[in-house]
Amino acid sequence: MFQYGVVDVLFMIVSVILIILVALQSSKQGLSDSLSGGNSELFKNQKERGAEAYIVRATYICSVIFLILGLIIFMK
Repeated sequence: MFQYGVVDVLFMIVSVILIILVALQSSKQGLSDSLSGGNSELFKNQKERGAEAYIVRATYICSVIFLILGLIIFMK
């Protein structure tokens, strides 16, 4: 019925991982600021540390892998 190749399965796995990583990231802007249009400059230049930095790096890596796999599938 369905015939998935290795690249297709990897694409699906990476897409699910990417969705989870994006959902785990903390927001840079508070909900009240986004609703009221306020501009909070207090934590703007603060760098990520620890687990948050790992999640950001993993998101970048997964997004590049997602892009490459998408291009491979498109070229088939």
